[in-house]
Amino acid sequence: MTDQSLFHRVTTLFIVGSAISLLPISVAHALDIPGSLHWSKRVELAMPVSGVIKTVLVNISDQVKQGDSLIKLDDRNYVAALSKAKARMNDLNEKRKEAKRQLDRAQELYDRTVLSDHDLQTAKNIRLAADSDYEVARAGQVNAELNLEYTNIRAPFDALVLQRNAEVGQTVMSQLKPETLIILAAAGEMIARGYIEQHDFDGQLRGRPATVTVAGKSYDGKVKHVGLEQVKLDKQGIYYALDIVFNTGSRILRSGQQVTIKLP
Repeated sequence: MTDQSLFHRVTTLFIVGSAISLLPISVAHALDIPGSLHWSKRVELAMPVSGVIKTVLVNISDQVKQGDSLIKLDDRNYVAALSKAKARMNDLNEKRKEAKRQLDRAQELYDRTVLSDHDLQTAKNIRLAADSDYEVARAGQVNAELNLEYTNIRAPFDALVLQRNAEVGQTVMSQLKPETLIILAAAGEMIARGYIEQHDFDGQLRGRPATVTVAGKSYDGKVKHVGLEQVKLDKQGIYYALDIVFNTGSRILRSGQQVTIKLP
């Protein structure tokens, strides 16, 4: 081998080796990590207003779509309150219009030096009071609309019903500590949580691909995050929680199921 060929080969190996050393390294070697399943989203729903439950539309293990109605109160009081609020706002709107006409007339007379400063200011004050009363009434209507809307608990996202603590005829008292009526978990997505030892990773793991195997079936996922605080485990070493998010498709899995997490 000539000196020139040897130099070319050494240079090439140095460049390739340098490039490899610059690649991001997150896991020192392939890992199989035992773990368990957790819900990716779990929410406890209560009724923001008081009343008597009129309808319960779901049962435990039901799948619901975002926006689906779950529980309804008897809303007759709230419908009546909204009608009253609308009537009051309409009445005050007419009074506000009349106050504006009176102010316009007073301004015209004042410009013709027929009306005093005091009388013009009185007309302005009446107009301001009418506007204020109207705005208060409008806020009351918005509040009445919200209260009526709150008599119907809807699913905030596609979900599974985990618990149902509501029955027809049950009284709900929102003035006290709101009672959890239904508990939901996100459908189609779960978290596999394991624990990774400090020396097994280096750098940024978030977003890296991973495989989750549960009940003999494997799912493609990615690292959602690695905990920042040390977790105390029975075995020796410094461990951090590792969460893998993955899509379950149409299959229903359960929180607590044992899994194996594979990090390539």
